[in-house]
Amino acid sequence: MFLSSVLCDVMSFVVRHCRVVSLTRVVDDGYILVKNGVIVEVGKEPFEGSADVVIDAEGLVAVPGFIDTHTHGIRGLDFTLNRDSESILRMAKYYAEHGVTGFVATTVTAPLEVLEEVCKAVKEAMELWRGEGAKILGVHLEGPYINPEAAGAQNKAWIRRPNIDEFKRLVESCGNVVKQVTLAPELPNADKLIEYAKSRGITVSAGHTNASYEEGLRSVKMGVTKATHLFNGMARFHHREPGIALTLLQSSDVYLEIIADFIHLHPAVVKMVIDYASPKRVALVTDSIATTGMPDGVYELGGLKIVVEKGVCRLADTGGLAGSTLTMDRAVKNITSLGYSLRDAVLMASYTPAKSIGLNKLGDLGTGYSADFVILDENLSVVKTIVNGRVTYEKH
Repeated sequence: MFLSSVLCDVMSFVVRHCRVVSLTRVVDDGYILVKNGVIVEVGKEPFEGSADVVIDAEGLVAVPGFIDTHTHGIRGLDFTLNRDSESILRMAKYYAEHGVTGFVATTVTAPLEVLEEVCKAVKEAMELWRGEGAKILGVHLEGPYINPEAAGAQNKAWIRRPNIDEFKRLVESCGNVVKQVTLAPELPNADKLIEYAKSRGITVSAGHTNASYEEGLRSVKMGVTKATHLFNGMARFHHREPGIALTLLQSSDVYLEIIADFIHLHPAVVKMVIDYASPKRVALVTDSIATTGMPDGVYELGGLKIVVEKGVCRLADTGGLAGSTLTMDRAVKNITSLGYSLRDAVLMASYTPAKSIGLNKLGDLGTGYSADFVILDENLSVVKTIVNGRVTYEKH
């Protein structure tokens, strides 16, 4: 009998004899006690309490579950293309295999009616979710209010100027599942959209933008609190015209998305961003598309032809990067390969992403936090993924 089928019927369990890595401390030979899907105690052995089930995790590491706030798809499925709750629930299971305990379904630029269908499908999937796979945390609208000059792999045919009335209609018609919107803040009427998004608790992220450094400063004052894949899809940095990327990097209240596949950014740039901004501002994301976990070949993203070679996704016509095949467990490994501690790596993969979209009691191993965590082996490979106190993935 799999642990997942056991834990769904118990009130409490304890994971024992593991190395516990949390935001505030690392406990060697520690334990995690869970009751009713919530962490009630984290300590150092010996465990002297009681629990319905004991999981022996000797030689393994327990870390907060990974949270991906920017992912378009996985294993042949795409949120914008596969607009049904069944596909989204399947994707939730696939994400859990990589240590993800929560994700934000991310769209690409598309017609408004398509985006509305995505939001409605995500809302339905959230209502149907019963603890199988990663939590569905909402929707990240990457576009359509972006700068066509910085479109990247976004389809220019469907890029629009910010329109507050249609954005209101989109958000309100879908049960308020939108958690983040990526836009180009230099566009006309962007300020009105930013103000409305803030009033609804939606994180506004600057991305696919050609904004200048000065326009970036203004956008942060207006309410931009996040950078969508920093440096990618932004005006290139120049020592006389630094552009919005430098603004976002220098703004202490702005969270920074980093695609740590070492393709979108040179490892030295990744290290520079982390060292300057600190792990509490850097949110690791995958920007993964449907090709993740699939063989090389020709695919489609938002109506654009994509070619995948050796796991690298590029637009067929220009050769520009088009999302990634990165997974969160691989991102964590890549960060540790730069010399950062596992604690710092999982902070950027868990706690910071949660905070970047205003979520509390997610992304750490502490009393009162949701029992969402991952058990890793010595190679940092996922052994078990636990969501709401239930094992949703086990390596066999």
